[in-house]
Amino acid sequence: MTRQPGSRFYKTVVIVWLTLSVGSVVLAILSWMELSSRLTDGRRMNAIREDLDEILKLSLDAETGARGYIITGNTNFAEPLRQAVPRLNACFDDLVMQARNDANFLKSVTDLRGQVDQVFDWERRVVDARDQSFSRAAGLINAGEGKRLMDQIRERVRLLYDRHTQQLVAIRTQIQTQLYRANLTSLAAGIIGFCAGLFAFWLTQLALRQQKRERELVEGKRQAERSSREKTAFLANMSHEIRTPMNAILGFSELLQGDLADPKHERYLRSIRSSADSLLRLINDILDMSKIEAGVLDLRPEPTDPREICSFVRTLFTEPTTRKNIRLNCHIADDLPRALLLDGIRLRQILVNLVGNAVKFTDHGAVDVRVLWEKQAASSHITLILEVQDTGLGIPQDKLDAIFKPFVQAGAHREKEKEGTGLGLSIVKRLTEIMGGTVTVASVMGQGSAFHLRFPDVPISARLPSSDKLPDAAAVDFNTLIAAQILVVDDNVTNCELIAGMFAESHHKLVFAYSGEEAIDKVRSLKPDAILLDVRMPGMGGSAALTKIRLIPGLELTPVIAVTASSLMEEEHPLREQFSGYLRKPFSKSELFNELAEFLPRKALASPQSNGVIAAPARTPAAAAGYGPVPAELLAQLRQLLVSPWPTIRDSVAVNESKMFAQGLEGLGQRWQCPPLAAYAQKLLVDTENYAVTDLEKDLNEFSDLVEKLGKNIRA
Repeated sequence: MTRQPGSRFYKTVVIVWLTLSVGSVVLAILSWMELSSRLTDGRRMNAIREDLDEILKLSLDAETGARGYIITGNTNFAEPLRQAVPRLNACFDDLVMQARNDANFLKSVTDLRGQVDQVFDWERRVVDARDQSFSRAAGLINAGEGKRLMDQIRERVRLLYDRHTQQLVAIRTQIQTQLYRANLTSLAAGIIGFCAGLFAFWLTQLALRQQKRERELVEGKRQAERSSREKTAFLANMSHEIRTPMNAILGFSELLQGDLADPKHERYLRSIRSSADSLLRLINDILDMSKIEAGVLDLRPEPTDPREICSFVRTLFTEPTTRKNIRLNCHIADDLPRALLLDGIRLRQILVNLVGNAVKFTDHGAVDVRVLWEKQAASSHITLILEVQDTGLGIPQDKLDAIFKPFVQAGAHREKEKEGTGLGLSIVKRLTEIMGGTVTVASVMGQGSAFHLRFPDVPISARLPSSDKLPDAAAVDFNTLIAAQILVVDDNVTNCELIAGMFAESHHKLVFAYSGEEAIDKVRSLKPDAILLDVRMPGMGGSAALTKIRLIPGLELTPVIAVTASSLMEEEHPLREQFSGYLRKPFSKSELFNELAEFLPRKALASPQSNGVIAAPARTPAAAAGYGPVPAELLAQLRQLLVSPWPTIRDSVAVNESKMFAQGLEGLGQRWQCPPLAAYAQKLLVDTENYAVTDLEKDLNEFSDLVEKLGKNIRA
């Protein structure tokens, strides 16, 4: 009997302990469930913000695309407008789902949907108006309706952002409160009993570890963002600081090319240019590898003829293969389509790296390049195949995989490998994979290596490619452009001297400014016809100077060409949109001429009676008469043009390609004082300016007859 009270007491304690333990556990579980609910609300709010960001981005992209289409007439700019609708529908559907329990927020989303629909309806009207006439579309733009609608959308999104921020702050406060309660109940369970205490301790440690991981993740993200910014700044500075002197080295070497009579000096100059080109390739390799690693390398698909790429590679490596007494053979399938939609610049980079490696490690025999293709089920797509085979030293079998890694070299020819960075093949593999292709290699030591690349699903382009070949520096004549006053703005005196050398003996007047502030003063007083403006300068940079120039009355449409040494893609796009033109250092005389030719009209092409249409020279025997003695050197160059690129230009009748061909002929005609050749080039230029395809085709076919007639009057 005496033990009953104790038993009853122990039973009571046990019951109380169990009740409190269970109650503590239940409270802890409820607290964690509430915390989980608040976290779910937080994720929902983040999803709402992402949807709002996407809606605003798509609206801005569509508006920008519509304006780009109005300005250029290029249907590619209207593509974001067509693609945005399904993505907007998905965003709004998600917002409606998220806001189904919030009537006020649902109404705001519905109003926003209506405003976005109004914007897209207005942009479609503007695009339709642009299809009819530019002035009608410009009238709609000037009416200001588009700006008013976009301002309404921005204001609506801002209000939703504010509301979203308030709710997010409240949710975060609730999360902190719930987290505190969860820890408190877990600790209380531990006081009740050892087991409950262990459970509470585990929950507390779990929560603390979770917080620690979150802090580490946040800190890691901040560190990664900081490192990315520092890396970007480093690349920008390195690119600018190295490319600026490279511009002077290559530019002055180009200017000296025609002024040296001593063969020894010419050989020295070739060595300088070759070394500078090699250094520039190394710089580009490092920058490209950095872009690939950062995932910011963008592809630019455009109509591309692989034949032109092979012709470029053959020209580029003619001198080194001749020096080493090896053959460079290019085999292209006869029925290969003339235009493929892919990134021609990156494809050329891949081929240059492969052929450059093959030439470097081949001392006898040949390097063979083959371009083949296979049909696919879809008639508008093919599989493009590239093969580069050499008879060089070969690669050890255990190094076949390692050679595609950055800075790794095969190790079988150490002296030759000292010449490079070990990035070439790594860039080849990464670029090939980014373009959706694969690369494999087979090699036998002492017999050579073979690289095989396959690019499936390459679309065939209905539009012919425009050639990116530039006329030779000797053929460039700035006097073919009407006399103009050009303001050159650059803080680097050497760059100014280089541009002055390029314009030597021309009828253009150059004025120099060495800072953004000085440029503003000279623009106000001189009103130049064109401006070459360096982007990076101490004090006021090029972008800030451009903004002030555009505010000067009468200079709103003056061509301002950006000149920069930066190679960062994120800087190039804004500069191309902001400035009238774009030149990247180092640039050649030909590239400078072609950029200015976009804004300065040519001499003696327009007639006062033509009402804005370029007048063609009279098609009379006088235009081709008077075939005086023709220098043998000129005739040799013309006969080389008959082999390449004239047949390709004649068959494609591509306007841009024909224009460059005509510019080269015009330069040759003026350089060698051959009036018939200059007159013929003028005819071609008139055809290209007027887009007279029928006349252009007829006149292109006359080139072989012209060369034959000139050949009958050859002068020793």
